[in-house]
Amino acid sequence: MFKLAFCYDKLVKLQENFPLSKIITFKLGGPAKFYLRVNSPEEVVAAVLTAKAKKIKSCLVGGGSNLVFADRGFSGLVIHWQLAKPKPVDLKITDSEITVSAGVKLSDLIKAANKKSLAGLEKLAGIPGGVGGAIIGNAGAYGQAISDYLRWVEIFDGERIRRLAKKDCCFDYRESVFKRQSWLVLRVAFKLKKGKAEDLINESKKITKIRWAKFGRQPLCAGSFFKNVVIAGEEVSAASLIEQARLACLKQGGISIAPWHHNFLINDGTGTTSDLKKLKEKIKKVIHKKLGIKLEEEVRLML
Repeated sequence: MFKLAFCYDKLVKLQENFPLSKIITFKLGGPAKFYLRVNSPEEVVAAVLTAKAKKIKSCLVGGGSNLVFADRGFSGLVIHWQLAKPKPVDLKITDSEITVSAGVKLSDLIKAANKKSLAGLEKLAGIPGGVGGAIIGNAGAYGQAISDYLRWVEIFDGERIRRLAKKDCCFDYRESVFKRQSWLVLRVAFKLKKGKAEDLINESKKITKIRWAKFGRQPLCAGSFFKNVVIAGEEVSAASLIEQARLACLKQGGISIAPWHHNFLINDGTGTTSDLKKLKEKIKKVIHKKLGIKLEEEVRLML
């Protein structure tokens, strides 16, 4: 086992052969050869640079809600950054501006904004995972996206830490430049609208209640698996296409299409990433053959 020497003279031992299913909401994936829990942007950068110097590939994981690893696992270093509770340095609010570390849970960011009467994030309530993952996938719900009121994103590009303006992030429906570049999201800043705390809190509670009523409290899945598509200028849900192709009862091993939301692929506890891969390829093939539409995954697959 090797050690990571951080820039502030702290030595951290890594865990070996860590089961990635423990930190992935799908509960899928084999072991990471090396695993490290970190608590700050500085630790993330130090871990990546140390791994690079030792010629070990690395991968940063936040909430694990939109990511799937192969059954064989990951042969390098998995850096896990999700804060159980943000400290003041992780979440700063000044007037209508919020600066937040990417390792903060999205739910904690929304609660803080709501309490400070800052509107623009309240409809994202109930979406699992961290701020970093939400930025990468441009998470959204009920007509609101996390990029709507974003000012800048601080990244580490492998060489230096720098900030990107919103226009440089290339946000689109469930897309961003971060899906195409191996940059690490470290911090994010928002400039939100003034609202009324009571109304924002109630709106988030209402949306969370609707979400849990539909999906259950903790289904073993990654939320919506495929992106919606645009047909003749209108957005069509992937769930409706799966239903239209009569695939709603499709199952592969321990992975099946959820009966309550046909764009959710769920694990019954016995599924494997191989099962997931076979099922999603079958869905894509049938829909392309029957409807002439190519579906794209919303979930990131580390296969």
